[in-house]
Amino acid sequence: MKFPFRNKLVRYVVVPIIALAMIVVLGGGWYFACLLEEDGLRVDNALPENSVTVSDVSPGRITLRRIPGIEEDNFDTDAQWGITDGKQMYGRLGSVISAGDDSAVREFELFSGVIQQGDELYLDRTAFPHDPGSAHGLAYENVLIPGPLGDFGAWHIAGESNTWAVLVHGRTSNRETSMKLLDEISNLGVHSLAIDYRNDLNAPPSESGYYDFGTTEWEDVEAAVRYALKNGADKIVLVGFSMGGGIVVNYQLKSELADHTVGLFLDSPMLNFGRTVDKGAAERSVPPLITSVAKRFASLRFGIDWEALDFLSQADKIDVPVLLIHGDADNTVPIETSIEFAESSPHFVQLHGFKDVGHVAAWNHHPLQYRTLFKEFVERVR
Repeated sequence: MKFPFRNKLVRYVVVPIIALAMIVVLGGGWYFACLLEEDGLRVDNALPENSVTVSDVSPGRITLRRIPGIEEDNFDTDAQWGITDGKQMYGRLGSVISAGDDSAVREFELFSGVIQQGDELYLDRTAFPHDPGSAHGLAYENVLIPGPLGDFGAWHIAGESNTWAVLVHGRTSNRETSMKLLDEISNLGVHSLAIDYRNDLNAPPSESGYYDFGTTEWEDVEAAVRYALKNGADKIVLVGFSMGGGIVVNYQLKSELADHTVGLFLDSPMLNFGRTVDKGAAERSVPPLITSVAKRFASLRFGIDWEALDFLSQADKIDVPVLLIHGDADNTVPIETSIEFAESSPHFVQLHGFKDVGHVAAWNHHPLQYRTLFKEFVERVR
């Protein structure tokens, strides 16, 4: 028996709907893969966009107004943030005194340069100016470390012990990220080596022009550790922020020098790049199916090996003490990956979560608690 109506329904309705759905999924996947390349993979050392305008400034106080169309989540966040023009002017925002929809009055401390009404500035998570000397009055040396792609820069702050802390920043950041801990490390008598690595301004570029999220950058950490060992180090404490956390973990998994490591301090570590991409897609309301297709396209177009970027699956091989710091409001790297890391190695890994804290922002919200946790950890493992 023939069913002409059913055949026509399939031909003229069902097939076009399926074809349209495939076009939407494939097109959406291609588009999101392009976004992933532009916003995630491609090296970006440009300064952030200015996001606020100074409406008024007086000793100890500043009034800021949002620049329309520029997103700034920390504009009225009651935490410590740097504020800068990216040149000579640098200050720090403190507590929020009052806030409206588009303006905020905040406590303010000027560290360097000149600030005046009408200046357009951007907020900076570092919250310390320029270098260890300007920020903390520490004597430091700019050193060059021989790496696999060529020499890269680092700050070395000398200590009295044979323990060195090697500090590794995250994506689109730089060694200034380490400033929040350098004085504490110095107080402990531990050497600091705050490093750049491939694709930073003070380091050689990679051939691809992409971040590798730890699969190659760990070799630069190994070069930094080798430098420390040649200059008297015996024990190494590794400190990693965001992508730097993933770099540090992969170093510990792969390096022949890993036996010198006595502890890992990881702040919001990116332990599984695929899960981080999933998180970013969900924040943009990208359907999971399109995200999956986009990741497949990214593998084909950009050579991403998602399995190699899953350090979390090998986390149970880490056999030194680890302190994880992660905020539960992190919309960049899912805190669940840190929870799973801690659960995989409960004898070695301790997780300290921070409520209502975003990505690599625990120090900004709770500086004393953050520094105390770090100090106690280093004292335990050194």
